[in-house]
Amino acid sequence: MYLSCKKMLAALAVGTTAWMSADNLPLTPAQLEARYKSKATLNEQQTVTLRSDSAEWNAGVKLNPADKTAKWDMSNGKFLAIDVKNLSDTRQLRLTMHISSGSKETKDLKEINTGIGLNPGETGTMRIFLPHQSIYQAPEGGHGIKTLDTQKINAVEFQMQWPFEPEMKDLIYCQLSNFRLEGAPDAGAKVSGDAYFPFIDQYGQYIHADWPEKIKSDDQLRDNHIRELAELKAAPAPADWDQYGGWQAGPQLEATGSFRTEKYQEKWFLVDPAGRLFWSVGIDVVRNNTDSTNVKDSKWFAKQVKKGDIVPFTDLNLQKKYGKKDYLADFYDVTNLRLKAWGVNTVGAWGAPELMLTGKTPYTLVLIEFDKKFATFAKSSLKFHDVFDPVFEEKMGNILRDRAAVDPVAAKSINDPMCIGYFIDNELKFNDITKEVIKAQPTQPAKVEFFKDLKAKYQSADKLNEAWKTQFNTWDDALASDKAADTEAYKTDMNAFFAKFVDRYYEICKQGIKKTAPHRLYLGCRMVGFRQSKPVWEAAAKHCDVISVNAYTYSIANCDTKNFYGKPVILGEFHFGVIERGMFSASLCPAGAAQSDRAAAYTRLAQGALVNPSLVGIHYFQYRDQPLTGRWDGEGYQIGFVDVADTPYPELTKAVREVGENMYQYRLDGKLKPNMK
Repeated sequence: MYLSCKKMLAALAVGTTAWMSADNLPLTPAQLEARYKSKATLNEQQTVTLRSDSAEWNAGVKLNPADKTAKWDMSNGKFLAIDVKNLSDTRQLRLTMHISSGSKETKDLKEINTGIGLNPGETGTMRIFLPHQSIYQAPEGGHGIKTLDTQKINAVEFQMQWPFEPEMKDLIYCQLSNFRLEGAPDAGAKVSGDAYFPFIDQYGQYIHADWPEKIKSDDQLRDNHIRELAELKAAPAPADWDQYGGWQAGPQLEATGSFRTEKYQEKWFLVDPAGRLFWSVGIDVVRNNTDSTNVKDSKWFAKQVKKGDIVPFTDLNLQKKYGKKDYLADFYDVTNLRLKAWGVNTVGAWGAPELMLTGKTPYTLVLIEFDKKFATFAKSSLKFHDVFDPVFEEKMGNILRDRAAVDPVAAKSINDPMCIGYFIDNELKFNDITKEVIKAQPTQPAKVEFFKDLKAKYQSADKLNEAWKTQFNTWDDALASDKAADTEAYKTDMNAFFAKFVDRYYEICKQGIKKTAPHRLYLGCRMVGFRQSKPVWEAAAKHCDVISVNAYTYSIANCDTKNFYGKPVILGEFHFGVIERGMFSASLCPAGAAQSDRAAAYTRLAQGALVNPSLVGIHYFQYRDQPLTGRWDGEGYQIGFVDVADTPYPELTKAVREVGENMYQYRLDGKLKPNMK
């Protein structure tokens, strides 16, 4: 709202205010900084129209204060809100909004962001919680929300964060309007000095805030459990699902007794063991307790602890909830009921063995993640095995056989119809392989293989020198070098070896599964995002039954299906979060300011995946919130289906249920619609 003072006063009456000082009102075209091939225009109604055919970094628009030396003051609002309308009549929109304070020069630069996914023609509101430094800054020695100096906001920027889409018409085509602050800052949330400690209660919750679901007694845990059990028993799986979560009401295809893939009406599906179309709605890390809290400072906790203790808050809460220490069987029975009631038909990566052994929900297994103990690059931090080391073929080429010998779940999975298939590895560093090969010691198997190929191609060191513009006296000199040559010939040779390397990786991994379970699906290595090089996509498509990708984004509708070379794809990780229930951090994908925003974000991502003909499922990361003070690597996101006290988020579970109830017909319809029905 950048209009007259009269209109600003009217806005104040309904709880919104302009978020810049009056001398900066209204916006002028000069304050719009279009980024990377984008076009941004401003009309008399103070509406910004933004268009871009590119998703590259910073594509979008940056709104700057009128005076380059000035800052925007947002200290009088609880939220910054902006209405967004997707003007495309065919394309799903994803857009992020970023605000920051401080600078790199003064080493106090901090940024927060939120995002939204919108269907064609849809209007929604991007709303971001303003973490005022003056209110929420934790005292020295404490831990809390990342704050901004909201009196000195640098700019407001709109973009497509973490780009992956190819250039295509109107990736961004939207209107931005009604820029406003909403609500008053919660000055009562400020807790200063020693009064801040302790800030974590006996249940692992934030002490200095309240919310309707907050657990305040052991009796409340038990009462909630009794009430939820009654609700779950009254909410079975969607009526048109079969025992696997496949489409009982849909076509009958060949039943093989195992999960497989098939293209039906030009769209990829999984097919369940009974021969029904199956689209995988999953949750990762479905376990009773994850990421127990590491006590870094005992004064943080109301519970008596000492530095270095590992406190499993969720486990302790579940013991109280179920009234016994040995609660796992009951917990996983309830978890199976939850998954069906929520419209979830798959246990994603890192599910609990006890849950898989119940035989009630289809599951995937991660056979191995990167293991530093075998076939690595010496003196390197590269997260990738040396695939030309003989140990790699022996170990990875027999991974399921060897795992089944020691793991009851892996052993059962070989002939278990509930097992969809296997992931091998997670978020490997494909892009760093070539750097490590050339830097490696002369005895490194991958480097030895590379030079074997070079000798076959060039025959002599002189011919290698001629092509690479180098001055090696012998092949041994070349092998001992750890420097890359700056020539096209070197790049060509290394690119060819890279393709050979990743092809061998996928080939051996596939062998490790198919030798033991030829009827199970190889689901790939869960790549980081859709922006991978051509050789990686080619190798994955050649050897995987289903390619798996992890992507934290608000829409995957516009990913480049040409990259998949005709293979189906599963989204192995995504999530959304907000600052809520006392948590300090929203997620990798913040989605508004309320649980309803998070639920809407889930629905929009699911819709975009369902209309993409290559996608056969989406797996949400993860089942429960991460610890308030962070897990082993610092992540402490509000991303769960349940919180630290095992209390579900009903807005999210309701949205996921609606997806589960309607996804099969929605996928066959193949068009983005306002809702799931």
